[in-house]
Amino acid sequence: MTFAANVSGSAGTPTGTVDFLDGASAISGCASVALSSGSATCTTSSLTEGTHSITARYSGDAGYNAAASAALSQNVQAASSGGTSENVAAASAGATASASSTRNSQYPASAINNGDRTGAGFNAGGIWEDAYAYTFPDWVQIDFGGTKTIDHVIVYSMQDRYGQPVEPTDTMTFQSYGVTAFDVQAWNGSSWVTLGSVTGNNLVKRTVSFSPVSTDRIRVVINDALNGYSRLAEVEAFGH
Repeated sequence: MTFAANVSGSAGTPTGTVDFLDGASAISGCASVALSSGSATCTTSSLTEGTHSITARYSGDAGYNAAASAALSQNVQAASSGGTSENVAAASAGATASASSTRNSQYPASAINNGDRTGAGFNAGGIWEDAYAYTFPDWVQIDFGGTKTIDHVIVYSMQDRYGQPVEPTDTMTFQSYGVTAFDVQAWNGSSWVTLGSVTGNNLVKRTVSFSPVSTDRIRVVINDALNGYSRLAEVEAFGH
């Protein structure tokens, strides 16, 4: 499992270190990670099964004050023999997408499960964009066409270089576009249940993990985004 922290501001490139914490304790091997070009990453396999509250704590330097991130709820699950996990939200798997609004036919809801995570073809069907600037929340929904058991959802924002997009990595960030706050929800037969919430996001590819849940549809509710509009390249849900 890899965690990434990014520090930015107007005082130049930040230096210093980042501690990645599980609750109040430093994660093994993830203490005092030096910043490189304002970013620090840490890979660990030490987290036990269960839900962990992960934060990043920045040491500060001559130009920047020390700071701490908001908490990320990370669920770690034991290996399962329940079958190979696959993206059950894909159109190729029979799933269909809809949205609270769509700017026009150039930015369809179908873009979020067409199998292209890069968002290639901006304003030509590659990106979903809502219709109302600076008005939140917005949502996108994916119906699986039957009940599936899922344990994580991956939300892909539009990349800053949308004209030359590349395959997103776990550490790719955005500064100009992208959804910064959102909830992942599942339908329980009578109402929507929130499986995970993200705030302060700047990752193009953001994974939300949770305990396995059986549902026939999911929804991503976008509470804030950069540059006025909600824009997504893809939403994936993994399970069987």
